[in-house]
Amino acid sequence: LEVFGEMKRRGVEPDTVTLNALISAMEKAPGGSQWEKALEVFGEMERRGVEPSTVTFSALISAMEKAPGGSQWEKALEVFGEMERRGVEPSTVTFSALISAMEKAPGGSQWERALEVFGEMKRRGVEPDTVTLNALI
Repeated sequence: LEVFGEMKRRGVEPDTVTLNALISAMEKAPGGSQWEKALEVFGEMERRGVEPSTVTFSALISAMEKAPGGSQWEKALEVFGEMERRGVEPSTVTFSALISAMEKAPGGSQWERALEVFGEMKRRGVEPDTVTLNALI
């Protein structure tokens, strides 16, 4: 966040790649995912008119999957819905993060919903990988 602040102070306009890196950093923050800050960065993207990409949405969903105390799977579903509304195509990484968020739901796995998401993945022709399949087990 310090580097991002420095960029702002110097008048450097961040692009999609820069903001994706910042969202990804929030996911990997020491002490656990800073998913709320990742959402703030996403909001900053929108205010600046920077178009989010598949990587953007995948990183946001992944940050919610790794939330301390259990995933924010419902928020992750909302982000996935926003992705669809904008016409951004989900990738294997996107679907895997969403399925994993459901697997890690506080109070017990949302395995039925995870299977629904997996079905959607297959209908769209997105190939699962080892991460996807492990999350389903």
